Amino acid sequence: MGADLVSALISAAIALIVAFPLGGALRRHPVPFYLVALALVVAHLWYRLAGMYVAGAQVVVDVMQKAYLSCAFLALVMFIGVLDEQSAARRRLQPIRAELSILSFILALGHTIVFLPSYLPHFSRVFLSHPGMAASIVVAILLVVVYVLLTVTSLHVLRVRMPYRVWKPIQRLSYAMVALLYAHILLALGRSAFLGHGSASAQLALVIYTLTTAVYVVLRIRKALRSRAARSAAEGR
Repeated sequence: MGADLVSALISAAIALIVAFPLGGALRRHPVPFYLVALALVVAHLWYRLAGMYVAGAQVVVDVMQKAYLSCAFLALVMFIGVLDEQSAARRRLQPIRAELSILSFILALGHTIVFLPSYLPHFSRVFLSHPGMAASIVVAILLVVVYVLLTVTSLHVLRVRMPYRVWKPIQRLSYAMVALLYAHILLALGRSAFLGHGSASAQLALVIYTLTTAVYVVLRIRKALRSRAARSAAEGR
């Protein structure tokens, strides 16, 4: 459990460092950041495929394998959307929201490439023995599809060429993505965590994702209510 907590904290720290002190560099020169993220994915896959073991490396491995780093960037992207339009943080982060989203996708490849090929060939057996895990795999596939759509339409070269009326509905799939991500985690970890059969790390991961999702939903509803109240006030003048 301690290693998972450290991995989650390291991931949050990296995401905040990239977003704030390095945010200007990310906006001007995103490609080097993408290449570093891709290098991390490759290093993680090589570490697993080579069957290596390095004492103390599990914390670093969990950052990639359990998608903590990817989800830390994704959390930043989502929370930018619920910040007040005039807040300093929103003004600082909004210009790099697309780049943060792309980083999240690249980093998620390490988790996806490791786990999906492991489960898909045995899907029928998993469905019969662990229907919750099978449902989690189905949700994961949908999640990957939505993730790809959002990432492709976040690329600057495509974003500037797409009509806004087409681009905006696709980007609204981000709300579905939050729901799919939480459903994936809940289906994969929920039963064993609730029954006390899961590992401490699984229980910790479920707590982290539940709290993060709950805070996001509350802030999203709060912003929607405020926007509706502002529109009503404007129409009543």
